[in-house]
Amino acid sequence: MTELNIESSKPLYSIGVAAEILGVSARMLREYEKAGLIKPARVGGKRKFSNNDLHFIKNIKFYLEDVGMTITALKVFYLSAPCWEIKQCGQKNCPAYHNCDAKCWQAIKGHGSCDVRTCKGCPVYLVHKKNKGLKIYQGKDIGPRCFRST
Repeated sequence: MTELNIESSKPLYSIGVAAEILGVSARMLREYEKAGLIKPARVGGKRKFSNNDLHFIKNIKFYLEDVGMTITALKVFYLSAPCWEIKQCGQKNCPAYHNCDAKCWQAIKGHGSCDVRTCKGCPVYLVHKKNKGLKIYQGKDIGPRCFRST
């Protein structure tokens, strides 16, 4: 798994190349963007995807295709579950890891090993920023908190 970091957030791949790498159509990537799940960089007016974007899209694809969620259900899931659990970024030193009280971008501010700039393309971050007016959300976390083993 590619580690999420600033170096991996450089826009490298055109939509066609990203679609080929991910095994999806360019149209599907545009649909993910329209739904507010991804936000590829724009370089010269064209979409460019980073390695972080590819990581996030694989996550989206897993929930939509393998789990069978709809885009709306995925948004609800992203609004309710801890982002470190969804993204599976694997950065166990991160203060957001196993933190049920704050989203990654809230917990990592000022922490040396994490960079909040990697959150800007994250589907969890994008859904939270874009869907604050969603009737079921209304600024409160919904659904289960963290799943804790006893």
